[in-house]
Amino acid sequence: MKEEALYYRKPDLGVHEARLVAVLARENAEIPDLILDSSIFYPEGGGQPCDLGSLGGIPLAWVGEEGGQVIHRLSAALPPGIGPGARLSLVLDQGRRLDHSEQHSGQHLLSSTCLRVLGAPTRSFHLGPESSTIDIDCPLPGPEVVREVEDIVNQYIAYNYSIRTHLCPPEDITSFPLRRLPPAGEEVLRVVEIDGLDFTPCCGTHLASTGALRLLVLTGSEKYKGLTRLSFLAGGRAVALALESTLAARDAGRVLGAGPRGLAEEAIKAAARLKKAQSERKSLLRDRAFLEARAALAQEPGGKPLLFRLRDRDAEAATEGAKALSDLGGLGIFVSMDEMTVCAAGPKDGPDIAALLAPAAAAMGGRGGGRGVFFRASFAEPRLLEEFLAESMNILQN
Repeated sequence: MKEEALYYRKPDLGVHEARLVAVLARENAEIPDLILDSSIFYPEGGGQPCDLGSLGGIPLAWVGEEGGQVIHRLSAALPPGIGPGARLSLVLDQGRRLDHSEQHSGQHLLSSTCLRVLGAPTRSFHLGPESSTIDIDCPLPGPEVVREVEDIVNQYIAYNYSIRTHLCPPEDITSFPLRRLPPAGEEVLRVVEIDGLDFTPCCGTHLASTGALRLLVLTGSEKYKGLTRLSFLAGGRAVALALESTLAARDAGRVLGAGPRGLAEEAIKAAARLKKAQSERKSLLRDRAFLEARAALAQEPGGKPLLFRLRDRDAEAATEGAKALSDLGGLGIFVSMDEMTVCAAGPKDGPDIAALLAPAAAAMGGRGGGRGVFFRASFAEPRLLEEFLAESMNILQN
């Protein structure tokens, strides 16, 4: 018996009672699958994940379609004594259904716009838990073209075109200007129409109008296997991103002293200032490192390994110190005590410092590495750092 697909006929139905028709054992599985006489849960398919919710008070793990029947898989077994003929309550996770319907309707609108504006047919669609993508058949468009597509989609959303479904038969599928060919071998085909804009064979769930989407945001574009992949958010996901972006822009504006429209310009200026400051800092670190290394070598002319404990200085300062010591022909270790990072170096024609110290660092949980006369490693605990310093100084002295 074919169950009644209420997820199509009554898509707004969130609670229902159905009769258990069959319990299907699965190989190597303790929990059987269930078949009902009717279902409000959309089964996975058509690029859209399945609905979830609860059945008989037990959370659903998966809903699919096999052999023309909707299969309900629970996360736990039904209580003993419940079998075919029992009446079970169905409760739909309506937030998940709405989210999937928003992304799927947004995809239809985006795909039809890409075909209309770029002449690019959609080759695949993926509805992900956080972001969705379509792969369109065209070269990677520039940012201004991507923005144009996004603007046109949001105009269609604002115009609030109705979204309706046609069943073929009884309607004649050849009467519709389909965006893509229908699957073969189906007795009944569903054609989703966006009020004259788009006609697409589709088995997924959709909204009643484009206006219900509220917003679609393109979040990325990239080359992908000879196609162009567009990432997008629609509906509640897009609105949430817009709100988060607005709040972030407001906070950044306070720091940079700029309004929303001048924020990008001020951010570019701030990035340029930061880059310049980082370059100047690196130069100052290098100068200071040479002064410290030269002074230390002057006091220890015998070639003994030197140990520099840098307090209130980061690993970059330790790195510059070790490099300066090596350039001056010295041997020793610079340590950033704050970041528990060791940088060891020796003269250019000296021993392989990395080969000498790497085993000891690994034995004490140090993470890092090096090559030739330079070695760097970080430690998780002060005790391990001190043990490594004692061992490595002993190694370098011998």
